[in-house]
Amino acid sequence: MEILDLALAGEVNRDSKGSVLINEMPEIRVGKRNPYMVGHFINQGCSAEFKIWEERTYKTVLDNGPGIYDVEVTGSEYNGYYLTVRRIQPCTDPSLERSDFLPSIPVKQLNAMWKLAFRELRKLGLSEEAIGLAREIVNDPELEGRYSREGAASFHHDNRIGGLAHHSAKMLRILAAVIGNLPPLRKSIDLLFLGVVLHDIGKVFEYKDLAISEFWFSNHRARGIEFLAKYKERICKLYDEKFYRHLQAIIIGHHGDYGDRPTTVATGIIHYIDTLESQATGLVERQIEGRENENIRVPDWGYLAPVDLAGELYSTEAALLADEESEERAETLENAGQ
Repeated sequence: MEILDLALAGEVNRDSKGSVLINEMPEIRVGKRNPYMVGHFINQGCSAEFKIWEERTYKTVLDNGPGIYDVEVTGSEYNGYYLTVRRIQPCTDPSLERSDFLPSIPVKQLNAMWKLAFRELRKLGLSEEAIGLAREIVNDPELEGRYSREGAASFHHDNRIGGLAHHSAKMLRILAAVIGNLPPLRKSIDLLFLGVVLHDIGKVFEYKDLAISEFWFSNHRARGIEFLAKYKERICKLYDEKFYRHLQAIIIGHHGDYGDRPTTVATGIIHYIDTLESQATGLVERQIEGRENENIRVPDWGYLAPVDLAGELYSTEAALLADEESEERAETLENAGQ
């Protein structure tokens, strides 16, 4: 059975069958008549919500958990588009793997984004010591190189292999614009830079291959604080304990109203940058994934009219731009400072 084209299958009243990936456990909701299952299928850059109305059908997913399945679905619409699953069973094709379904961001694009971010921040006074410290932390053997491979989320935004590094690089470029507009912040550029790089580092432990990990309930803020502790002496020696405590505050409070409230100016600034980047990316991703000229439904606001878009969100355009602007070698966190 071929991999299901989620976009095509989403056409209302269209019947389709194919192989799909459920990358995280769906939830059971209480309906007017009976409980039903709601989850997401993932295929490269596309995520499609599905619903299974009959218990005898969704019991297969409860018994087997996340994985690759063969399905028969019908495109449906009610307060948004979704797939009604009529039949589902574990995949019968042993050659299919999760990597066949998971999207990734081109390495060239990631390198270009970090290259541009370093160049912009260096012009504003970012120290080589801060870059070296960031490189040392994200290359810690405990992370197994996953800072540059894990996604920023299981869905919503940058839910791709490399999404965490992509999200952080975009935040660094926004940070450069903020500091450029607010020159007094230059004195704290090392703190803000490291705060951006480290704010989501705990997602390496919270997620695994774009799905939630075994200990997901200890969220990325808690795991980030735990991981940072091994570098307390190194950070205090390079800066001081106050600097280290500020980094802790950023990791704890960068979710703003959706977690522990920010307790420092640096945390507040990074929270706003994080929100702007993730929410803007999420809106563009949703428009690209939808149908042309289709309104986008946002729970808090209702329907939003789309804007004109040019190019692909995860293309090599940024990489080509960087090559044109500078012939310096690409700098990711893996080679920064070398």
